[in-house]
Amino acid sequence: MKTTTTFSPKRLVMIITMTVFSFSSMTTAFFLMGIKAFPYFIGAALFYFIPYAIIIAEFTGVYKNHIGGLYQWLAGHLSEKIAFIAAFLWYCSYFIWMISLFMKVWIPLSILLFGEDLTKKSTSIPNISTSILIGLFAIFAVAVMLFFVSRGFKGIASTLYFSGILMTILIVTSLGGNLLLWLTNRSDILPNLTASFKGIEIDSSSEQTLVRQLSFLIFAITAFGGLDTIASLVDKTGKQKKQFPKLLIYSSLFVVACYFLGILLWSGGTDLTSLKANHTIHLGNLMYELMENLGYACGQALSLSSAQSQLLAQLFTRFTALTLLLSYISLLSTIFYLPIRTLVEGTPNHYWHPRLRQTNKYDMPIYALLIQGILISLFILGISLGSQYVVFMYNQLTLMTNISRAIPYLLVALAYPAFKRKQLIDDPTSILVQSPLVATIISSSVIFSIALAIGFQLYHPLSEGNLLQSFTLLIGPLLFALIAYLLYQRFHKRKELTRNSWEN
Repeated sequence: MKTTTTFSPKRLVMIITMTVFSFSSMTTAFFLMGIKAFPYFIGAALFYFIPYAIIIAEFTGVYKNHIGGLYQWLAGHLSEKIAFIAAFLWYCSYFIWMISLFMKVWIPLSILLFGEDLTKKSTSIPNISTSILIGLFAIFAVAVMLFFVSRGFKGIASTLYFSGILMTILIVTSLGGNLLLWLTNRSDILPNLTASFKGIEIDSSSEQTLVRQLSFLIFAITAFGGLDTIASLVDKTGKQKKQFPKLLIYSSLFVVACYFLGILLWSGGTDLTSLKANHTIHLGNLMYELMENLGYACGQALSLSSAQSQLLAQLFTRFTALTLLLSYISLLSTIFYLPIRTLVEGTPNHYWHPRLRQTNKYDMPIYALLIQGILISLFILGISLGSQYVVFMYNQLTLMTNISRAIPYLLVALAYPAFKRKQLIDDPTSILVQSPLVATIISSSVIFSIALAIGFQLYHPLSEGNLLQSFTLLIGPLLFALIAYLLYQRFHKRKELTRNSWEN
């Protein structure tokens, strides 16, 4: 039974915007840099995000009926070998990320139910540590996610939509709450903006200044991540396939606007100096603390009693936790399905065993999903049991994915000029940019931004004398690429053997 999903343009724009936009990145940017985050976000948006959005929009516009996604884009304009290695690197980075997300999903659930993060406290169950309990819960979550995803794409689409609604409400609540503080506490606005403009204190040495600035520039670039994943949905968008590229561009502009408006309103509504003076606040609980403080401040601005303001603060905190919980679930349901789909179903038929490509009645590659779920569960079990070798390996793999995820993006940008030249001949009406020179500029901008990010990822640990971490960052992509290369060679050797047997 093939499942189809119909999206309205407004619904699709909301899903794309809320998938790419990160509320935690916005609040972290405000906390770390205040208004000084603006130049970095402007640079990231102008030189990376918007150009990359144009590239992705054009690829999805041409390959709107293909399920290969990133593999399909690269195979037609670079080579099959490069396309498979890039797709494998891309999949590996998401596989490692899923392990982390399944173990983190219990934090917002704990805050939603109990008002605090209980995952860092000891359990009252004899002979079972907190890490083991979280691991068992995470494995249960993997099983539930496997069942949910195997029931078809409609459930994933519904989760994305519902999560998008909650995230929209959260953004409107945070911006509206801060706007209320702007209107009711006008005397505090200028001092707050001044404190926000001071941002962080950067060490006087030029090396430390460069490291801090590059750190935040790379953070700003990663805050715009996720376009590649959502672009893989293009063949599932029903009647909106033709409009998808333009909707992707509109969504990208909304994402940029959300970041800028959010940082500005938080800067005027909150005293960043006093916020940083609270040493109980860290990046892990920042979102919840900010929303709790906002809820209480809004209660006071509305002349509510202290008890009523505290209740409003709790409502803000619990709703933030609910939104983040649903965001984790929708993100997991998306990346549990789309990367494995691209790797297994989007590549040529002879690459994988036919059983891996076999779909159930809901058009889902059930055996590939099952194997993926088992592997994720085994990793989680090893980490939660505390085996030093497994934990060490996972930590190293996590470091390895930083560059592994960036390389496929760079290759997509590298393939863009060749794609442009071909499309200008085949079907110039199907693309947005009509000039090869503009296409080269767009491609070069994205390549430079990603190369800068990769270069800094390698330089940062070196600047701190951590040679092992730099080596791990470099060896990771090489290891994943080697595995992909060996798999590719095996696939083609098997294809040649099959061809020879047919000829004989």
